[in-house]
Amino acid sequence: MHIAENASPPRTGMSIGSFGIEVAPRRIMLLRSISVLLSVITAFAICSGQTKKRSAIQWNRSDCTSPLMLPDGFYDLSQFGKGQYRIDGKMSVGHFNNIYMIFQANGALNPEVVSGATEATFMVKDRKVIWRSYKTLVEGRVVIRKEALMPNILPHEKAGSNSDYIWIRMDADSQQILDQLTPAAEEILRDCAEGKAEAVISR
Repeated sequence: MHIAENASPPRTGMSIGSFGIEVAPRRIMLLRSISVLLSVITAFAICSGQTKKRSAIQWNRSDCTSPLMLPDGFYDLSQFGKGQYRIDGKMSVGHFNNIYMIFQANGALNPEVVSGATEATFMVKDRKVIWRSYKTLVEGRVVIRKEALMPNILPHEKAGSNSDYIWIRMDADSQQILDQLTPAAEEILRDCAEGKAEAVISR
């Protein structure tokens, strides 16, 4: 058998250069996989944190037809009169440290003017709503009252004028508690205005 003298022997190893070329794409793919995995884990954690539960008691349809989905940390809704609702949470003590939502015909706060009150705003759809906060005495207890009055722009079945406005009120023992109640109240109003129903968790 004739063997060509110039035939190259088979390769039994890999040069450093070719090794680097082959490893680099693998490293990039590994980093991308880790990045995707972290993104999925983060998204899951965020979604889990935003999970809400459907309230056992719902609004009267003349007040709002959207389902009430309670943010994390709030137990449930109670109704103590026509168009009058209270949302209790872990910090609630009797009439204090909870969220009141009262549907009414009256379009003015009582009293209309409070000395020393501070104001802040938030949006529900395209409407600006004004909070006012001030110290007051309720049942012999000094509290910080935070309240707002807004037209009832939530979807509802119109039945007279008794639900034309919503009075949102919180009587809290401290500013720290108000800072936790406020975003919950705003979130509930926004969700209801948009008719949004979030994921339901078991009670």
